[in-house]
Amino acid sequence: MIFDDRNELKDRYWWLQFWKANNRILYGPEYLINGNGDSLLPCSTPSVDSSLRIPVLIELGEDWIIHYTGANYRRYIQDFEYQQRIRKECAKYLDETIGFRLKPKVDTSSLLHGSVYGNDIKYPEKSTPWLEPLLSGIEDIKPFIKRMEAVDPLKMGLVPDFISGYKKLGRHYRWRILHDPGSVHGPGTILGFLFGINNAALLLCDAPDLMSDLLSLIADVTIRYSQGVRLHTGFPAEGLGIYDDVAGLFSPEHFLKFFLPVYERLFNAFCRARETDRFIHNDAAISHLLPLYAELGVNGINPDPLSGLHEIRSILPDAFIYAGVPPLLLAEGPVEEIYKTAYSALEMMKGDAKFILTTAGSINEGTSLRHIQALCEAAVDFSERNTR
Repeated sequence: MIFDDRNELKDRYWWLQFWKANNRILYGPEYLINGNGDSLLPCSTPSVDSSLRIPVLIELGEDWIIHYTGANYRRYIQDFEYQQRIRKECAKYLDETIGFRLKPKVDTSSLLHGSVYGNDIKYPEKSTPWLEPLLSGIEDIKPFIKRMEAVDPLKMGLVPDFISGYKKLGRHYRWRILHDPGSVHGPGTILGFLFGINNAALLLCDAPDLMSDLLSLIADVTIRYSQGVRLHTGFPAEGLGIYDDVAGLFSPEHFLKFFLPVYERLFNAFCRARETDRFIHNDAAISHLLPLYAELGVNGINPDPLSGLHEIRSILPDAFIYAGVPPLLLAEGPVEEIYKTAYSALEMMKGDAKFILTTAGSINEGTSLRHIQALCEAAVDFSERNTR
């Protein structure tokens, strides 16, 4: 395990006081009843108390855990008992060091939904697993559609092991920035898994009608997949998180023609009420897609680090915005720049009850606890000097 220099960290009492105040703000009054936040979404009932600070969201995913503990990635994903033992060791260290509670989770290398199409999963020696592209060109599309129409997604890829592991874990949980049982990959990312991003982009231009048929299938499979996972895990039937970095690489015209119909079908399937959780993660450039997100009724977003917070707020006036610090800056530092960037975001969003300070995407592997502390210190200092 890689250890931080504890001399650089606040003492555990400081951290315990920080988490106590932060989590009450982050999860709202329900947190006091629930006691741990496992089954709550951040800011499900946002505080309007002007004396409370803007909350910080820290979620440590499998990449961070594996790097921090020196675990074997392939075994971590494929061996449930090994994975949970590593998580337990990491949780113990985090609790002893910064009083942080690592939530329960079954990790699947963020490929759970993507794995249902039959791609080979590649496990590099010292890197994140990835999916081998499955389709090469136009001639592959119709046979693939026909084959997938008869497939049970719950029997494909990583899904059977995930469901088995989730039942062994025996603890319901909900997440937001990291994938949870109610999350899916968006159509752009699925096309990237199937063809590779370059080939997918070319085929949208060369075979638009055929690709529209494929995207209709992707919507069907995604709905069947998510309905089945929810049934087996007890995850709520309503609410959806869509993770689709690749969508940010396409023009508004392509998004409107090809991807918007898929998003609409997914949200209509799982978010029948307009106020139901409609979350999007896209840490590619998204400014050009914000009006379309507004049309979709998006009410929670974890955006790229370059899109302006005021711009996002102006177009999505009622959405929770999970943002503030680029993940590479948080990972690489220096500490002073992390603090400065976080504090600047807090100043910019002062008075905004639906802003949550965090990174654009997950916290990268190799991010030190000292760097995470800089983020939290900015929130505390801002609170002491200002009120909402």
